[in-house]
Amino acid sequence: MAHQEDTETLEEIKKMINELKQTKAEIGASAAVRQHKVHRRLFSNVKSRMIMFAILLLLLLTVFLGIRSIFVREGETQKVAGFVEQIQDLSTLATSKAYMKAVVEQEDNQLFGQKIDANLPGTKRKILIIIPGEVIAGVDLSKVTKSDLEINEDHKTIHLILPKAEIIQKPTLYFDQAQIFSSEGLFRSEASIDEGYAFAELAQDQIVAEATEQGLLTSAEEQATKVIETFMNRMGYKATIEYKDN
Repeated sequence: MAHQEDTETLEEIKKMINELKQTKAEIGASAAVRQHKVHRRLFSNVKSRMIMFAILLLLLLTVFLGIRSIFVREGETQKVAGFVEQIQDLSTLATSKAYMKAVVEQEDNQLFGQKIDANLPGTKRKILIIIPGEVIAGVDLSKVTKSDLEINEDHKTIHLILPKAEIIQKPTLYFDQAQIFSSEGLFRSEASIDEGYAFAELAQDQIVAEATEQGLLTSAEEQATKVIETFMNRMGYKATIEYKDN
């Protein structure tokens, strides 16, 4: 009887031990689950903060680049405007001049100061007038605008489009150096230098045509190119220049 009671007591003790072990295991598992959940929450919070930080950093970077781009564009615009203004100031240097002589010939028939169509004896007169003059051609740099200028800061180069050279003004005629020769009939008077003024426009047209034929406009463009290239070189840039029709 006593042995049976001891056996039962031993079984109860084992049962209690097993229950304690099971309870401990359940408590450990529950703690592990809670710890895992805590870790997940912590990781989730850290991840969310990192994402928010990355987004904020990206926004700040975008704003910075946008502001920097604005300042860069403004700086480039101001630099282009400055170059254009200085180029326009060089306009008087971008010229070329030529000293030419116009040779004008004229003949007519007059009787008692009146022109006649008939070639009556003694009414004809031939005039030969040599009038020296000076003509100036140039590139009008005042026409240069910001759209004609392209700057490459990385390569330190400038591409510039200029208007073609043109005759700046009507040739200047030097009548004090003019020579006049005439061959007149019996009823005609000798030609005077005063009569040469009547041929001024004809002489100017002749000087412009001859100067253009001899390459005055090309010479003016070459002079403008030389002036601009020298100026840009001093500013630290290499210039390439092309010409467009006016």
